[in-house]
Formats: sequence, C-alpha cells, structure tokens
Amino acid sequence: MPLNKYDNRTLVSVPLSNGLIYVFPTNVDTVARTALGHTVVPATVPASAFQGGDSPKPRRARILTADGWNSSFVASTPATIAAAKTAGYQISKHEKRQGRVPTSGSRATTVYVTVRGIKYAWNIPNETITTITQATLTALGIEIATAADEATLVWGASIPKPAKATFFSAAGPSGGDNLSTFVGQAQEDTLPTGWRLKSPRIMFPGDPAV
Repeated sequence: MPLNKYDNRTLVSVPLSNGLIYVFPTNVDTVARTALGHTVVPATVPASAFQGGDSPKPRRARILTADGWNSSFVASTPATIAAAKTAGYQISKHEKRQGRVPTSGSRATTVYVTVRGIKYAWNIPNETITTITQATLTALGIEIATAADEATLVWGASIPKPAKATFFSAAGPSGGDNLSTFVGQAQEDTLPTGWRLKSPRIMFPGDPAV
C-alpha cells in the first residue's frame, strides 16, 4: 500500500545498534511495519527510548511500488535487515550519527546530562565552562563526554528533553550575563545557589513526574 501523507500516523519504534530505541510517527501500513521491525509504542514508553533529534537515527529502507518509492526507518537488527532486503527493500549502509567528541584544544566541549536514562548531549563553548566553573557543572549534573560515551550520546531529541536552569552572573560583560544551560533530571530539585529552573523537562505522556 503506498504512503499517503494524509493518513493517520502511528507512533512506533525501532531498536538501534547501541541499545537505544528510536521513536517516530509513521503512516506505513502494517505489512511494511512488520517487514521493517516496527513496534507500536505502548502507553508506557520503554526505557532508553527517545523521539526526534539529529543523532543517532536508524538506517532507512525503501522499496519501489507501482505508485513510487515508499521509505521508512528499519530496525537495526541483523535478522530484520536481512529479511527486509529479501523482501526487496534497499537499506542504507549506516545509522546516522553525530561526529566525534571534540579533542583537546578544540574551542568547544561535548557534554551531556542524564534524563530518562538518556545521555542528552550538546557542545558547550570552553569559555562558558570557565564562566560557570567545573564544580557548578557537576552540581548541575553536566558530565564531560569522552570517546567511550560517543556511541550512546543523543543529540537534539525532542522527547525526552532536559529542563533548563538559569543564573545571573554579575561578573559578565556590560554589567552581567544571564547564563542558561540544561540540567540533569536528578539535579532539578537541588540546584546550586543562585540557579533556578527556566523551562521544565519534557517527557513522554505517562512518564512519572520525578
């Protein structure tokens, strides 16, 4: 059955090679979902699941039909990949992943906070780290990523998304700076002195509030 952008979309997931679960809406039919290893997301979303974002993303599969190309994400399990290829799907070679963690001497440092068991990552300018201080970063739940973390870092996910905290630093230029950064889920209620929550954590419906 060909894809129709006006069909109702179903929230499904596929496993990634790093053990995480990628959640996304799709309008492919049930035959295609089975062939590509899609699992309908239950009311209680599994641990290690995330939706949206830049990286990582699953491999893509596409198949030519009488109405044109149909494409979607495919589960990163060898058995599913092999079965999809046998069924006529073309599979991209690799999952999409962010580049490597910056090496020493770079102007930015890759950091992450843990939210819903996910390592939510972003790059932070080194001068910002100096301004905030390493001790405060630690108190905010911000960890410096290493090469060992690369495989499990999640960049730009829409769900879950950590809360943001803010702080006014009088030491900044022009009389002061408002500093803002993500904060770890476990640190939201124990922020360092002077810091306050700016925006709430975003979770899946049905997730516990804590």
